[in-house]
Amino acid sequence: MPPKGGNAKKEAGRAKKAENEGKKQAAVVADKERKEAATWDEGSKKSNAKVASAEEKRKADLARKQETARLLEAEESAAPSKKAPAPKAGQKKATAASKPAGPGALAAGGLASITAGASGSGSGGGSDQPETRADAPVESFSATGIDDALELLDVVTAKADKASVGQQAAGIERHPERRFKAAFEAYQERELPIAKKDHPGLRLQQYKDLLFKQFQKSPENPFNQVTVAYDASKEDKVSALENRNKQLEERLRERTQNLTLDD
Repeated sequence: MPPKGGNAKKEAGRAKKAENEGKKQAAVVADKERKEAATWDEGSKKSNAKVASAEEKRKADLARKQETARLLEAEESAAPSKKAPAPKAGQKKATAASKPAGPGALAAGGLASITAGASGSGSGGGSDQPETRADAPVESFSATGIDDALELLDVVTAKADKASVGQQAAGIERHPERRFKAAFEAYQERELPIAKKDHPGLRLQQYKDLLFKQFQKSPENPFNQVTVAYDASKEDKVSALENRNKQLEERLRERTQNLTLDD
């Protein structure tokens, strides 16, 4: 006997049910992607506001440092200079030592230059003190841009006593992995709208992968900043701070040499 028609109806009902389930799942996925995209758009607006606020704060800090440098220069120029004692008979007159640059050297806008000269001779002017040569080589540092200027200003004005160096070394990052996630999320919120304009048509996960690769080389990455081991000693922290300052000086010194060659 041929099979009854009831089985065919059941199969059709099952197929219809499976089709409806597939449509429901597709609708859920589409709704989830739409909500996620809306969340990213809202986050990008907040990120733009944060970036603008950070830029204003940085400009205010730079203006404050420039004003401090200007007041310091005015105070130094207004202070009465001591009259140099008359040289003794038969004693050579030492040439004036070049004045080392202070914080005021960075009061200029885009390009800041600092020249480090040799220290002046002693007050006694005895024969055992080396004479200052006018043609002695000096070191120059040049910082282009606000970020380099602020970093160089921190290096130049940093105090060299043990207490100040220890305080600066204590602030070195010992757990960059704890700040990595928050730093990457802030970077991602700020850079996602830019990535969408530069690379239109990609999926959201592709944008995330692209930004993650860029963040690996970004200075905002905590692992690209000055770090030490979690159990580092005080000497290790001071050594890391000194190495960071030396690297900054070498980079800005090379830039000065390149600018001189171009001229």
